[in-house]
Amino acid sequence: MSDEDLAAFLDGNVSGEEASHILSSLSDNPEVAEILALSPEIDSAVADEKNRLLPMWALAAANPQNLCSFECETFILRHLDYDIDHWSLLEEAKANNWVREEGTPLHHVGRLLELKGLYVVRKYDATIRDLEKAVDSGRQVIAVIDRNVIDNVPAPDAPSYHAIYVTRVENGNVEYLNLDTLMDTPVDNDVFMKAWKASGNYMVTASPTANGYNPQPINVEDITLDADLEELTEAIAENAHDIWARARMDEGWTYGPVRNDSLKQHPDLVPYSQLPDSEKEYDRIMAMNTLRLVRRLGYTIHHPTKY
Repeated sequence: MSDEDLAAFLDGNVSGEEASHILSSLSDNPEVAEILALSPEIDSAVADEKNRLLPMWALAAANPQNLCSFECETFILRHLDYDIDHWSLLEEAKANNWVREEGTPLHHVGRLLELKGLYVVRKYDATIRDLEKAVDSGRQVIAVIDRNVIDNVPAPDAPSYHAIYVTRVENGNVEYLNLDTLMDTPVDNDVFMKAWKASGNYMVTASPTANGYNPQPINVEDITLDADLEELTEAIAENAHDIWARARMDEGWTYGPVRNDSLKQHPDLVPYSQLPDSEKEYDRIMAMNTLRLVRRLGYTIHHPTKY
């Protein structure tokens, strides 16, 4: 049995006769038997990896005009008594590529609120408690869900991402505003969580003030890197230091044994190799987490000579 036949069998692309032939060969080929035994675990691992990826550039477009995010943001601005012109704001959003014909990339949800000076925070891996705290503290909250789950329609190949304006989290239910009827729509907590999972539990909050900013970067602790990518972190760390040093020197800073802002002197204006280990480790962690974030967002990095 060739590798191609085995791959076709695992993918389900064989006839009944071919499948019977492969199964009858298991007793004579323990390696094949082991691969087949492991295949459910492999499928599970692949599914888990897919579920960990964040759909940052997926499009929120689950309304007839593909403008669900735009409508949430314009509602928030009017709710906060901003004087806005709907069409000019839409044109500005399109000009900045925040709103596209097919919808709004998830990571651009909230850009119009930023444009008007609001404090906007984006968070993946959020919880119901995060939603509840944000609403209760008076922040404006947008969550991105899979509308197919909310509408209880058969699941297609991809989620139908939909931006909603959350109004209340109480008694195990989440309520959001139907912007067509301006009526609150309650959703059972279990249904909401299933719908919310599709976006990586993504929420965007906005408020006129900083309102206790608490930075919560995307969690990448469960993302592992190949050995060659781990080696790449040292090059990234050293280059990041050089970028920082070049910028400081262009601003007139020079080396000094102790930091002195008035004299523009800094003890870290030395080659990377001469930095104390604590400073090197800071740069390495930054580089490592950047590479992990790239993986979490679904991108891959390949060395041109490795396959």
